[in-house]
Amino acid sequence: MRKTYVLPRLVLLAIAWIFFLFAFDPILKWAMIKGLEKSAKAKVEIASLHTTFLHPSIRINGFAVADSKSEYNNLVEFSELSFSAAGAPLLEKKVIVENASLSGLRFGTPRRTSGRLAFVKEQPSELVEGFKKESGDFALDRAADAKTGLAADYKVDPAGLESVRLAKQLEESYQADYKTISASVDTRKYQDWLDALKARYEKARSAGNPARQAREYAGIAKDAKKLAADFKKDKENAETALARAKDSFKAVDEARKKDLAAVMSKMKLPAMDTRSLARMLAGPVIAEKTAAAMKWVALARKYMPASSKNVLKKETKRGRTVYFPKAESYPNFLVRTMSVSGELGTADPLEYKGEIRGLTTQPQVYGRPTTALIKGAKGARKLDLRFSLDASGKEVKTDSSLVYTGIPVNGLQLGSPSSFMVDITGAAGTFDGTLRTEGENLSGKAALRLAGAVFKPKTDNIKAAPLRSAVEASFAGLSSALIETDISGTIKSPGLSINTDLASALSKAFSGAMGEELKKARDEAQKKVDEALKPYRSKLDDLASSKQAELGSRLTDAQSKISGLTDGLLKNLVPGKIKIPKFKL
Repeated sequence: MRKTYVLPRLVLLAIAWIFFLFAFDPILKWAMIKGLEKSAKAKVEIASLHTTFLHPSIRINGFAVADSKSEYNNLVEFSELSFSAAGAPLLEKKVIVENASLSGLRFGTPRRTSGRLAFVKEQPSELVEGFKKESGDFALDRAADAKTGLAADYKVDPAGLESVRLAKQLEESYQADYKTISASVDTRKYQDWLDALKARYEKARSAGNPARQAREYAGIAKDAKKLAADFKKDKENAETALARAKDSFKAVDEARKKDLAAVMSKMKLPAMDTRSLARMLAGPVIAEKTAAAMKWVALARKYMPASSKNVLKKETKRGRTVYFPKAESYPNFLVRTMSVSGELGTADPLEYKGEIRGLTTQPQVYGRPTTALIKGAKGARKLDLRFSLDASGKEVKTDSSLVYTGIPVNGLQLGSPSSFMVDITGAAGTFDGTLRTEGENLSGKAALRLAGAVFKPKTDNIKAAPLRSAVEASFAGLSSALIETDISGTIKSPGLSINTDLASALSKAFSGAMGEELKKARDEAQKKVDEALKPYRSKLDDLASSKQAELGSRLTDAQSKISGLTDGLLKNLVPGKIKIPKFKL
């Protein structure tokens, strides 16, 4: 064999070997760090990364992502991630990992150096900032001097009310939603279907062959049933979508309550209802936790596989390559099972273990959801986390639940420094929460129960001695509390409905100390807010009623005509005996 043929190829092999031996791992490590830093907006560290190719594998050690909001804390870190790929699927350019291992996974750990990136500024969460402002505006300095005249003289500008702005937005969105829903049940397509059935019937009736005529009648009857079934399904979907659109009007009532609290704060009067008090007390803390969770969801969605229609078909410039189904079709990347272990908490960490199954970049090929089950126990503390992600359909769906009992609670602060705060120490907490997502939509519930707690209200901002004494007395006999929240809305704009029995204790203290004058002032303020909102809310309700009646009339009329035709076809469709009536939808 000639040297001129062999030597260049040996040189290329040597260069490739040197590249993968000395350069590939550093380049891959650098690329991972830069990509993750762009997403997390904070420093990412990887102590070491090592890959092998004869037996394909990867091992990552000392991984940490800093918290963009707390520069001397890590958002997440782990000690080691390792896995190796199966050999046979590599021949099809598929990476299939039977077993992977993730160890030392921890959250919120301290770090020695700052994790802040130069020239990168974390955008504040609108949800958190909104609750902080609402809690900070909760005024107590004039509570003891409340007079009805304060509210009577106060002018409410409708343009400044959140409920009015929301009602206008809902009016526009409802119009758009109705247009889409109405188009989905366009009666013209059903009329075209009916005309086609009639034409087929006339043609079959004139056929001279009885056998062919019978076959045609059987096909017409089958299509008539399908027409009735499809219309029924479209009708149900339209009615459900219209009800869901109207259900969004409930947000106006929530905004109305916030407007009342805002008006009261501008008059330097605190709102006494338990809902406003609950939002003031627990709102900022819950908003921060929710914003952190939504950040994790948003980060995960960046790396989540998109809907992959025709994933087994690859278009090319000249024709296409079609991959025919086999006994087992592999996705491009799949980790069948990943064992997970780590610690939760920093002062007295709880060790946990579990596994993640079905982690893949092509869920529609894999055909099964990704699931995770994590458990841990230490004395009275127990952790149970369950999670599933189904991305095999048009929309990504997730379902998660977390039960964590025996949580040591020390240094928990509720409220706002500018209004009123409560320090909670020495408590044992139990958290129980569920969260579901479907596309962008959120729904969930969470509850935190505290037992054996010591509540220390900070009353420095309460100038009136009777009110200060009443507030301190309301917390003196408490040793337990329940904080609940309902989560709704979308991932980008979550909504929180908060309730706590601490608000009931505080409301009683306010009512007892401030007398009837504050209640009268609040009622007067509520009246002004309702009067400002009334024309916009009435317009919204009238719009919903008229559109619902309009669509209902169209659907009822179409259903009557379709039912008349299909029932007649199914009952009398025999050769020579049926006459299809003439009508228009």
